[in-house]
Amino acid sequence: MSTLLLRADASPQIGMGHVMRCLALAELWLQAGSAVTLLTASPPPALRARAEVLGVTIKELSAASGSPADAAETIALAQSLRAAWLVLDGYHFDADFQRAVKTAELRLLVFDDTAHATHYAADFVLNQNLGASASLYPHRDPTTRLLLGPRFVQLRGEFASFNAQAANPRLSSLAPIGGEGRGEGARPPRVLVTLGGSDPDNATGEVLSVLRTIPNLTADLILGPANPHAGALQSAIRNPQSAIHLHQNPPDLPPLMARADLAICAGGTTAWELSFLGVPMLVLVLAENQRTNAERLAATGAAVHTSIARLADDLRTLLTDAPRRTEMSRRARALVDGLGTFRVWLRMNEDSLHLRPAIADDCRRVWEWANEPAVRAVSFTSEPIPWEQHVAWFNRKLADANTRLWIAEQLGAPLGQVRFDLDGPTATISVSLDASRRGKNLGALLIWSACHRLFRESALEAIHACIKPDNAASVRAFVKAGFEPAGQTTVKGCAALRFVLSRAAVET
Repeated sequence: MSTLLLRADASPQIGMGHVMRCLALAELWLQAGSAVTLLTASPPPALRARAEVLGVTIKELSAASGSPADAAETIALAQSLRAAWLVLDGYHFDADFQRAVKTAELRLLVFDDTAHATHYAADFVLNQNLGASASLYPHRDPTTRLLLGPRFVQLRGEFASFNAQAANPRLSSLAPIGGEGRGEGARPPRVLVTLGGSDPDNATGEVLSVLRTIPNLTADLILGPANPHAGALQSAIRNPQSAIHLHQNPPDLPPLMARADLAICAGGTTAWELSFLGVPMLVLVLAENQRTNAERLAATGAAVHTSIARLADDLRTLLTDAPRRTEMSRRARALVDGLGTFRVWLRMNEDSLHLRPAIADDCRRVWEWANEPAVRAVSFTSEPIPWEQHVAWFNRKLADANTRLWIAEQLGAPLGQVRFDLDGPTATISVSLDASRRGKNLGALLIWSACHRLFRESALEAIHACIKPDNAASVRAFVKAGFEPAGQTTVKGCAALRFVLSRAAVET
């Protein structure tokens, strides 16, 4: 079992964002059966609780954060755990820290927001912000790969799996609110306020004062687990003019967010969660490192960059402009598709599978995989395959220059097969996974790894997949692996969904 080591800190001063996006990535490692350890300085109780729920082991750092001793302690723990990867997230992990990690021959992913280091030695640098570009990283090792922009946003599993469209009709039609409706459907507008895991300066209290000036308003104030002002805020909303509800560290956050007509948020991680849910945003800058992202979010039309001084006017304007909010919602959803965590996990694990050409001795194993009842049920011909027919087919495929038939192994154990039938500049993929290895995202990993290898070894421009409409598991696996819907077709007289993966999608 492989191990992932995370190194990030959380506190009322720096917030919870660095740790939370590391834990979002960790969820996929845990699903795949890996162990995850978080090395952190003085972890607050809320962080310990979150890690315990996920199954992440916490180790408390003894050295000063960001110091050479921190690097030595981190490296020693990674080596003792035989960690497959180390992930660093924080502004104190500079060029020297990264060089020390790479000198120890550890594989390294660095989360980055501001290109703060003078040099980057990591295997991957992940900057999920708008405007992230290679020009920010002129000083990096030749082998450092960049994962840039919102397509790599790390969303917690509770968000990535949440169907906002089904949960909130606002995303598909205008629901009249407040004064903009002229009928029985009119209702008070609902505003969400969420300003980070700690909010040490109590910006939430300032926003609350603004909300009190707007009549006929319902509001949900979400307080992070490390917010030190919860008691004062609870006292402040007793007998309010408007219906204002306080939620501290709520257990089911996505539906609470999704029902809002408008959100007031900071320019950090929460803005990406709201984007995915399609909630229009008024974005406040609570730390200088959020300013660029807030301005760029506003430039996309998904948000309005505001301030406490302008907040009341901006609120009134947007709450009475349903078409604009609907367009903001559409643009927000276009920024974050919920697959960023998979894109990163796949790239980190793409070489964990060994793909080898099938040989004659694999004939029976491939036959058993193909004849497994669940596989036959989603195939375009559902009848069991006779052994003699399979042997003839298998031998033809081994001899066919336009076929690539590979067996996938992990830690020496076969886990599935993948076949490509080449036709000019394109190929069609077929894949099956051993029943004992399902439910761990290994199907998506096999698809991604095999397609990536085929693109490297050929001049193909695209790979196609055809899937029965009721085969939801395969659709999910191919979408996670980067395939895009490409219409419908017919295969062996059966309706089929077409998906395509382009070379460009793999190379970015």
